[in-house]
Amino acid sequence: MSPSDEAAKLSALLVKLREQIERTTEAGEIAAVPPADVTNLVSGAVKLYAAAVEEAEPGAKAIPVIDGTVSTTEAMVMACALLRAHRLNPFDLALWFSRTAPGA
Repeated sequence: MSPSDEAAKLSALLVKLREQIERTTEAGEIAAVPPADVTNLVSGAVKLYAAAVEEAEPGAKAIPVIDGTVSTTEAMVMACALLRAHRLNPFDLALWFSRTAPGA
């Protein structure tokens, strides 16, 4: 398979995965999902997002943007979990925030 085939395959899987996450959430069955599976999913998503941002050309419009489908609370829960996982604090976040700001 060529790299573009792999990317298309991943994109199709991500669409299905998002739909399944929504169905499972709406069914109230999230507690039945093993925590290790959630950790693996988040870790993979973070790595995918970071790689996409790093590979984008400076100033490019192709940099992935988190849309309004993630609530403020959801975003902060995830941000805090990531900070705690690496023993970082709000000061560390401020340094990285300025480094990764659009147009930085």
